[in-house]
Amino acid sequence: MGPMATAIAAGCLTAMRWLLWLTTGLLLLLIVVQYFRGDVAAQPQSNAILALALFALGALSGWIARRLLR
Repeated sequence: MGPMATAIAAGCLTAMRWLLWLTTGLLLLLIVVQYFRGDVAAQPQSNAILALALFALGALSGWIARRLLR
């Protein structure tokens, strides 16, 4: 890859990392709000697993972006 393509790929991966982490935060906020509302249809376990997976994917995305810039 050329330097321009590498910079674009690293920038997109970094942006994806932050978007995945933002989604993780929103899912955790959803879990808290549903808990305080007493929502009987809430699925906190599946939301927590999804949040954990999104956090891990965000960390992986950031790691790949840093690796590209080496």
